[in-house]
Amino acid sequence: MKKYVIIVASILIFSLFLYEINAEEDAIRNIKFEINGVEITEATFEYAIIKIHVKFINNGSRDVKNMKGSFKIYILNASFGDAYLKDINVGSHSSYNASIPLKIYYKGLAHGIINAIREGKIEVSIKGKIEGKIFFGLINYSQNIQVQ
Repeated sequence: MKKYVIIVASILIFSLFLYEINAEEDAIRNIKFEINGVEITEATFEYAIIKIHVKFINNGSRDVKNMKGSFKIYILNASFGDAYLKDINVGSHSSYNASIPLKIYYKGLAHGIINAIREGKIEVSIKGKIEGKIFFGLINYSQNIQVQ
């Protein structure tokens, strides 16, 4: 009898752990964002840095902690910029404002525009990865992102 109680208790605890991990992954996946503004903060002969002011919105019941990411920006398949997101924390049913620096390389941008003219179409895409900590900060979570 004791053996069955231990087995059932173990299964329940394991199920609760899986539920908690899944709920926190869903919280990261369901973060919404709004772009509130853009400003040029630096310009050189090779690149410009643009700050994108973003509002992250968490309508879920779980906090999102230590979310970070790195992204590349493309026109067709020509990379022309990098963006980084550092340590964003968004409480449940709340929002957080952040500035994301986007470094645009003129050479890559020009190459992308030339490819777009040759192809007769413009496709801008963002590819990268978002990472965070889940399950009381004990497990790393990452998800590839691709927006076109």
